[in-house]
Amino acid sequence: EKADDAAKDFLILEKYVNINFMGFHKILKKHDKNSPSRACKQFYINRMHNQAWVRGDYSDVVVRLSAIYSALRNDRTAEETKDASQSFLRSTTKYWVRTEDVSKVKYAILKHLPVFLQKTSMGESDSQLTNSVYFDNDQLELYHGRLDKSPGAIAYRLRWYGAGDPKIVFFERKTHRDTWTGEASVKERFIVDESEVKSVLNDTYPVAKKREEKSSKKGSTRAEVDDWETLVREMIQVVQSKQLVPTMRTQYMRTAFQIPFDATVRVSLDTNLCLISERGYDTQGGGKWFRDPDKPLADNEITRFPHAILEVKLELGGANSEPPQWVTDLQNSGMLYEVHKFSKFIHGCSVLLPEYVRSVPYWVDDASIRNSILRSGGGRILVEGDSETGVG
Repeated sequence: EKADDAAKDFLILEKYVNINFMGFHKILKKHDKNSPSRACKQFYINRMHNQAWVRGDYSDVVVRLSAIYSALRNDRTAEETKDASQSFLRSTTKYWVRTEDVSKVKYAILKHLPVFLQKTSMGESDSQLTNSVYFDNDQLELYHGRLDKSPGAIAYRLRWYGAGDPKIVFFERKTHRDTWTGEASVKERFIVDESEVKSVLNDTYPVAKKREEKSSKKGSTRAEVDDWETLVREMIQVVQSKQLVPTMRTQYMRTAFQIPFDATVRVSLDTNLCLISERGYDTQGGGKWFRDPDKPLADNEITRFPHAILEVKLELGGANSEPPQWVTDLQNSGMLYEVHKFSKFIHGCSVLLPEYVRSVPYWVDDASIRNSILRSGGGRILVEGDSETGVG
C-alpha cells in the first residue's frame, strides 16, 4: 500500500507540474496576442524550460518504484532456454499513448514487470536513447514492400544506443512473413565497430578474416559462425544490388519491461519520437551514413510524433493460454489506442518524402497527428475532412 501511495503521489505531482506549465504557456500566449509590441512568451518559455521543475528527469523515481514492486513480487530470473520446439502463440500489438498518460502507463506496467535498467554516465536510468538509420533506394522499394506486407519484404537499418556519435553499430535486417504460412517474421543482426561501417556498405569488409576470428573464440560453434557469415554476406550484397542509401532516421527514448529470460510478456515504451530525413547530403561513398547533428534541420526534414508508442509482445502456450489479467486491464484502460502494424520507418517516409511514395499508411488520417504532419510539410498525403476518432 505504501508503494501504491508513493506512486500515486508522484503521478499527482507530475500532473500538477504539467498543468502549471500549460497555464503559464496559455497566459503568455494571450499576453502576446493582446500586446504584440511587448511580446514576451518566447523569453519566459525558454526560462521555464531551464527550471528544475520542468526539465526534471523522473527516471530515478521510476527505477526506485520498479525495484520496490519487484521485491514485493519476489521476482526471480527465469531459466534461460534455447528450446524453440514448444508450441507458443506469439503476438505483437502496437499502441499510441497520449503524452499525458505516459507516466500512468509506466506505473501500471511496473507493478507487474520490472524495468530493464539502462547504464548511463549518470548511473542507472529507466530509458535509453535509441537511433536507427533505415536504408532504401530511390524508388523506396523497401518502404513499399513493408507497407504492402509483401512476403519476404525487408527493412534494413543501422542502430546504435546512447547519446553522442555511435561507437558500436548494429546492422539489422527485419524480414516479413505472412502468419498464415506458419512462419514468423524474423529480425537478424550483427555488430561492427563504427569505423567498419563504411567497409560493410562498400563491400570491402574482410568477412573471411572476421570469420577466422569468430571461429577461434571459445564457445563458438560452426553453425553459429556459418549463420553469421551468411547474414553478413547477404546484407552486404543487398546494399549493392538494390543500391540502398541512408533514407530515414528514427530517434526516441526506450523503456523496456521484462523479467529476464521470461518471454511471456515483454513491453517497450518509446517516447519523444522524432523522425528525420536522411536524404539530401553527400554520403561520401558510404563514409557518411547519418546527418551531422550540429547542422539545423528544416521543417520538412523532421517530424515530431505527438504520442508515445507502446509495444506489447506475448508468448502464450500450455497453462498460459490467455494473457495475464493486468495486460487485459491495461488494454481496456482507455489509455491505449491500438494501431495495427504501426511502423516508425513507414510513417517517417510517408510524411517527409511524400513526393517519392505511391501510397501511404492508413493511420496518417487520424486527426490527432494531423498537425504534426502539416508542420513537417506533409499535407499532400492527408485526406480532407479527417476522422475525429482516435487518441485525439
